[in-house]
Amino acid sequence: MADDSTDSLFGFILFILFLALLGYAAGGISSSSSTARTTSGTSQSLPPLAGSAVSSCTGTPENNETDGIVRLQVYVAPSDAGRKCATGSTTSPGMMKVTLAYTADESQMVSNTETCQASGQPCTSSVQVNGTDDYCVSAVAEMSGTTTSKVTIPKVVEPCMMTVPAMQPTSPMPGLPTRPDDLGDEEGY
Repeated sequence: MADDSTDSLFGFILFILFLALLGYAAGGISSSSSTARTTSGTSQSLPPLAGSAVSSCTGTPENNETDGIVRLQVYVAPSDAGRKCATGSTTSPGMMKVTLAYTADESQMVSNTETCQASGQPCTSSVQVNGTDDYCVSAVAEMSGTTTSKVTIPKVVEPCMMTVPAMQPTSPMPGLPTRPDDLGDEEGY
């Protein structure tokens, strides 16, 4: 009697595993570019963002945004597209912070903060990053103190990649049929 129930349970478990395998094969294995703000999981990491505070920016102006209090300008070096520089400027007293960061991973950033003393006097803060070829970089200038202002440039130059493409499997799992990517998925299953 115990053998019959054990055989039935074993058969039921095999049936469930078979259904799971069929569902996996019907769903296919897909990978796509990640648009998450993280660089972990199956996505390759972005290269470390290297940069520093600079006294001023050189290069070709690519972007310019103003909100009345703060002006943000971004420059790209003509001889090195991976070098980007941002300058925030104001004539208001307070703290001017300029930041360049990867658009896809804003935890990687380079910032510079300057104290702007007198009202009406020009005050700037600049920061430069290197090695960002083909990667999307965002720029932000923030003014805090007696007046508060924030200017953002979401993508410094285009075309650029938001993230590094997810790693592709080298081969499908053995024994599983492959599914063409052009088949439509059924809804509700």
